[in-house]
Amino acid sequence: MPRFLPSFYIFLFLLVAAAFICMAGPCETAASDVDSIIFKGADYLYKEQLEKAEKCFKEAVRLDPKNEFAHNKLGIVYAKQMRFDDAFKEFLLVTKLDGKNTFAHKMIGILYLKKGEMNLAFDRFNSIVKIDPNNADAYYFIGAIYNFRHNQAKAIEYLKKARDAASHEADTHYRLAKAFHNADMVENAMLEYQRALEIKPAYTKALNEIGWIYYNRGDPDKAISAWKKTLKINNRDRDAVYNIAKAYNDLALNAAKSGNRAEAIKYWKKVISINPGNKAAKYYLNKMLPG
Repeated sequence: MPRFLPSFYIFLFLLVAAAFICMAGPCETAASDVDSIIFKGADYLYKEQLEKAEKCFKEAVRLDPKNEFAHNKLGIVYAKQMRFDDAFKEFLLVTKLDGKNTFAHKMIGILYLKKGEMNLAFDRFNSIVKIDPNNADAYYFIGAIYNFRHNQAKAIEYLKKARDAASHEADTHYRLAKAFHNADMVENAMLEYQRALEIKPAYTKALNEIGWIYYNRGDPDKAISAWKKTLKINNRDRDAVYNIAKAYNDLALNAAKSGNRAEAIKYWKKVISINPGNKAAKYYLNKMLPG
């Protein structure tokens, strides 16, 4: 016959078990379930509770030393803590566990870039595209390095590959647009900026660059209109504020040179309305206005 514990003893057992659970650390589980620990760590990481996340991922790799995902997450925690050498070691360990882990390779490349080791970063990103020919991030970083080396043709080639591999990403179109812009291929740049905005209408960096294309074409009204759209999205966008102030200052100076005093004053007042500390506008208004 099976023997059943009296209800008092069952209650006492549950009370002790609950106390034990409460005393356990944030990542300890009764069965040492690695997946549960990683899940907790990921939740802490998302909440930016880095110390707790670190404990969880450390416990996970202690229990499962070959767990690539946990090592990668621990590397991210270290990077967020500015412990870049520790992060580098974690990502390097992942690539030794699995030479095809493109995330770890990418993070190593980024850390090389941070240290200014451009050639090592370049080689690392190239190793990624050999593993994954559709890796948009790797193509982007290769293109960015070529851009840094002032090789615009190669920069555009690889940034196009980044765009094609992730055509739904506004960033890839913006990066390619910047490369075209730097190469004075303005029409191509305009198309890519516009595609970025189609995907992400609040992409203010693209709006600001479109404004400069209009401005350099001699159409300050369209330029100002583009920059004002940026300010509707983010009224603290410093680039848009300074761009509009410059445009109004230039219009004021042109009006003053042509003898149109009233027009010049109107534009300098517009400068002050958008950029109250603008020294040029203050100087000219003090000269032109009485008293």
